[in-house]
Amino acid sequence: MSKLDQLLKQQQDIATAIEEERAKGRDEAVANVKSLIKQYSITLREVKSVLTMRKPRTTKATAAKRAPAKRKTAKR
Repeated sequence: MSKLDQLLKQQQDIATAIEEERAKGRDEAVANVKSLIKQYSITLREVKSVLTMRKPRTTKATAAKRAPAKRKTAKR
């Protein structure tokens, strides 16, 4: 094997190890979340309210940036 082949094999082994560790960490995190949900009797509605992304309300600063509404002119 050439040095390049050895390094490529090593890179592939490291990538596999990283994926395995990421999956293991994720599984542990999910188990932790499940146990906390049971422990504190958290409902699905409470979890969803934390996870949903809401559109921010308009403020005076963002309202000023909007283009003014077009007005219809009266026919004469």
